[in-house]
Amino acid sequence: MVRRPTSSISGSRMDSADTLPDQAQTEAPKVSRFGPLVLAAQAAGVVAAAFLTSMAVAIFVPDGTDYAEASILKHNLLAADVPKKIVLVGGSNLAFGADSTVIEDVTSCPVVNMGMNGYFGVRFMLEEVKPDLRAGDIVVIAWEYDSFYKSVDGANTDLLMVTKANTDALQFLTPTQKLGVLGRYPYVAQQKIIRLLGDGYEAFAGLFGASEDHSDPTGIGAIESLGGFTPEGDLVSHLGKTWEFDLEDGLDVTNLPLDEDILPMMDAFVREMNTRGVNVMISWTPIIDDYYARHTAEIERLNAQMEEIPSFLIPRPARDFVFPPSQHFDTVYHLNAEGRAIRSKMVADDIVTVFGDDAFCDRQP
Repeated sequence: MVRRPTSSISGSRMDSADTLPDQAQTEAPKVSRFGPLVLAAQAAGVVAAAFLTSMAVAIFVPDGTDYAEASILKHNLLAADVPKKIVLVGGSNLAFGADSTVIEDVTSCPVVNMGMNGYFGVRFMLEEVKPDLRAGDIVVIAWEYDSFYKSVDGANTDLLMVTKANTDALQFLTPTQKLGVLGRYPYVAQQKIIRLLGDGYEAFAGLFGASEDHSDPTGIGAIESLGGFTPEGDLVSHLGKTWEFDLEDGLDVTNLPLDEDILPMMDAFVREMNTRGVNVMISWTPIIDDYYARHTAEIERLNAQMEEIPSFLIPRPARDFVFPPSQHFDTVYHLNAEGRAIRSKMVADDIVTVFGDDAFCDRQP
């Protein structure tokens, strides 16, 4: 079939009409150069929204325990305006295993027991007391053995819990620690959602006669609580109770190297405090006899290393703080009422031995 001739104008129109469908099929669609940026911004928005939601859950949904809120109690005690005080610095071995009233009776000094949780890390536990220590104060340091072999920066989840309960404590974290804490918000939020779902399901199932599944069969959640602390910062909610479960073991330190930062960090702390007129004594955590027997070589080696540091005042060797199972509570570090009384008298006597007349205070209101 022969195509009829057309005018130039009509021909151009016809050509356009004839060729446009073919061009639409062959030409690739134009992609905006901002497309990847838009997608990245949308993805970042989704991530940010999810993160903010997880922070809201972690912050506003109540924790399963209020133990971390004891940080506020302890810092209020630490900041009290008294001429002189004795401050106990360490982990839960001090919370469970120190009776401040015994030390107060011997020295006539007010005692602040800062012991809470070794997972806060040595760096945090030293930094948090620095601002409120004054000339004449006495500091007694006692770490669990685990702390000598783990990072001085502590565990991010535990630091999140304490800084969430006591936001003033954020000032004691390094920038790196703060980033690590931020990264744990989604995990904490997830655990809270799981707990809420579990509690909700149990409540619903209970309506139909299902038996309750106790999430805390040992009852440790009720013991490790804000209400379990005395005005001096000692935990007493475990006293008079019998632990009917296996004791939690300490870290297996066999062939583990010491954390490279801990002894230099302790040495720097002691030297700084001495220049400020603050006296520092190094004591030892109580330890169950079985753990000591399994790790005698490591503990004695650590003891020897620490005794070689000139700034450290260590009145007793580590082996003097070995206790039998009958004087422990729920872990190889936590003492019951009997062990606590013995350990506290040992620490009080050591303070007097090391500091002499400087160990005593006038009676203070």
